[in-house]
Amino acid sequence: MSRSAPVAPSTRAFLAVAALGAGLLHAALAPGAPLPLLLALCGVPVAELTWAVFTLAGDRPPLFAFVPALALVPLGLWAALAVVGATASSGTVLELPLAPMGAASLLDLAIAATSAVVLRRSRPPHRVDGALRFVCALALSACAVCAVTIPALGATDAGVAAVTVHHHH
Repeated sequence: MSRSAPVAPSTRAFLAVAALGAGLLHAALAPGAPLPLLLALCGVPVAELTWAVFTLAGDRPPLFAFVPALALVPLGLWAALAVVGATASSGTVLELPLAPMGAASLLDLAIAATSAVVLRRSRPPHRVDGALRFVCALALSACAVCAVTIPALGATDAGVAAVTVHHHH
């Protein structure tokens, strides 16, 4: 498969929804992060959300040949921060909640694995993917990603603040 080859609509639906979930989790983690990490957690979700929109909109996801490596960048950053946090004397380097970062990493890993499989296939995508198959793939992907993302969003500082806000009418 060449770098500019189209990707099946059902696969694009899954990739876009997974990138959307990972981007939302990374964006929700940003407010509770230390300043150096805040900058990275602002850039990563912008890239993930933008990529999700362009992936869902066209038949050729942008930078698709590099997606298996790029999707693992947040996971690598988290692993590096965990090592730095474990070896730091202050112990305050890594202050990210485990569940949201783990869920975002799981979604990024799913994006990397799926795109690697698509890139390794020698056959082109099915051109008979109908609207029903696309909608079913989109709905199932959205349900699966929501099942992972929503509980993890509740464990972020932004999620806790959203739940504890009281409105008096």
